[in-house]
Parts: sequence; structure tokens; C-alpha cells
Amino acid sequence: MKIHYALVLFAFPGLLSAQITITSADMPSAGDTMRHRTTTLPEFDGAMTGAAYEWHFETLTPDVEAADTAVSVESTPFLYQFYFNNPFLYPQHNADLALRGPSFGFQTVSISDLFDYYKKDPDAYRNVGFGATINGVPASVRRMPIDVVYQLPLEFGDSDSGESEFMVSIPTLGAYGQHQIRENVVDGWGTLYLPADTFEVLRVKSVLQRTDTIFIEQFGFGLSFPEPETIEYKWLALGMDQPVLQVNTLADVPTLVRFVYQPEDFSTAVIATEADVPVLFPNPASDQVFVHADGVQSYELIDAQGRVIRSASSGSTSRISIDVIDVPNGIYGIRRAGASAAARLVVAH
Repeated sequence: MKIHYALVLFAFPGLLSAQITITSADMPSAGDTMRHRTTTLPEFDGAMTGAAYEWHFETLTPDVEAADTAVSVESTPFLYQFYFNNPFLYPQHNADLALRGPSFGFQTVSISDLFDYYKKDPDAYRNVGFGATINGVPASVRRMPIDVVYQLPLEFGDSDSGESEFMVSIPTLGAYGQHQIRENVVDGWGTLYLPADTFEVLRVKSVLQRTDTIFIEQFGFGLSFPEPETIEYKWLALGMDQPVLQVNTLADVPTLVRFVYQPEDFSTAVIATEADVPVLFPNPASDQVFVHADGVQSYELIDAQGRVIRSASSGSTSRISIDVIDVPNGIYGIRRAGASAAARLVVAH
């Protein structure tokens, strides 16, 4: 159920003209690449929020760089798509995009090569399930009920809560499942100051309570284990597709800190406006990137200062590959040899 505290806005009419509203247009779409930096925080006070608030995080250190790319459902492994690319049999789970998720495990359960599937519309942004290799076997797993990440549109004072659950068979073991309770509240709006950017934002606080269940078929019984409560603090801005700052805490200790970092000197160092910018795939890349050669013989991989750190030639093929497996994570450019225009490449291992 979603509650909108209209009385707050009525009592303070100045809020109506200042705060932003987050809609489905501000959620990711297939093809979007969302770059961010991770860092650490020695301490964090989640209670520092409110209306017309200013959050000062200018001193965050931009450490490890990474990127998430939203991909089409059709581009994910075929065996993962069973529920998520079937609008006739499973319309509630028919997804609009997928994001690669982290591998994880529980006792004797190993879940890897994971893709989370999302469905978005004007009313909500939902995690409908995931596809993964579970103990070596590909599987398609629905969330029933579905996890509503955000009820939309989002405005200051909105709150909602909901439950989600999944259960999956585990080869040679039995079954593994998770039950989750999510409680969201938009508890702040205002201005967020980051090391290289300033955003007008809404802040969403999400309290997640999860219980894992494992059933061992050999012994005919199951066990449930509650996880420690996780709180996600997410600052959302218009058109950014991802939180521009996210802090996750466990027992009030920050366990994840990630933020958008887009210094102006970096983008101008790599990007130009010429029409012959090369076409790259995949992007982000971890092992190698392919370039559509289009008759051009040589391409260069350059860093943010314009230094050539790798080059490759196409020979007689229509595409070339450039090895980036030992290139540090970051943003680079790929250009035709000697040209000034470069396509932006994200290297994320």
C-alpha cells in the first residue's frame, strides 16, 4: 500500500515548487550504461535528512570505477528467459530489461552468472525475478510476490511496503528460497553535493528484512535463517537511471557506498562530435572489445589524457578486437588511428 502525506505539502506550500518528482522515465532502459564509483565511509548518519535539505558529500574519494549496463531481455541467456520473455503466459513477469547481478551463495548453494529482470511502467519499477546458474544448472526464477522496488511516481513523504519471495530447486540438494519485506519512505528532498557533481534529489530509505530457507531433500526437513536488517539510502535525480548516491548499512555500519562521478575534464578529453565515431561492443567490456572496422585498418585505445595505450589493426576482416583484460577499470576512448573523435569505452572487470 502506498501512502502520500499530502498534508505535509499543504502545510508548506513552498515545497510544491521546489521538490522534484521521480517517474518511470528516470528508471533505466535497455541500452543504458550507468557508471559509478565505489568508496568507503568511516561513519554515516542516516537520520540527516528532511525537506529542502543539503547533503554534503564533496569529500568522498572516487575509488574503484564500475558500470552497470541495462540489456534487453532477448540478449540474456536463452534458458533464463522462460518467465521473463513470455507476455502471453506470464504477463506479470514479462520484463523490460535485465541487469547483471552479483554471484552469491548460501551453505551448499552457489548462484552465479546472475541476471536480475525488471519491469517498469508509470505505476512501479519492479524486480520480477532472476536467471542464474544454480549449482551448475541454468534456471529461471520468478519472484512471487514480485519485489516492488519503487512505487511511482515518487514524491517527498510517499511511503509503501511489500513482500516478495522466490523458491528454486537445487540440483542434488533440495530447494533454496528467500522471503523479503521491503519498507520504503521518501524521507528527504533537496540538494546533493558530490565531488564532481551537484544534483536536485529525492532520498528514498528502504529497510529490507530477509529470511533465507534451505530444504535438504535427503533428510526431509528445512531450516530458516533470518539475515541482519539491511537499510538502503538512495538519492534519486531526474534522468540519471540509477541512484546518484547510494549508501547501504548493516547494523548502522556502511557496507556499500557508490556514487556518480563525472568530472568535466574527463568527458572532454575523450569525446568529440565528429560523425565517424567508431561502433563498439560490448560496452562495458572486461576481456576484449570489438570495433566495427568499416574499411579502416587501425584503431587506438586511449586514456583520459589522450595517450595511446593500445592499438590494433583490422586486416581483411570487418571488425577487430582489442584486448583490455589487463587494462585498469575506468573510462577510455577508442578512435581511428590519428583521428580526434573517440567513442567512450567503459572497462569494468
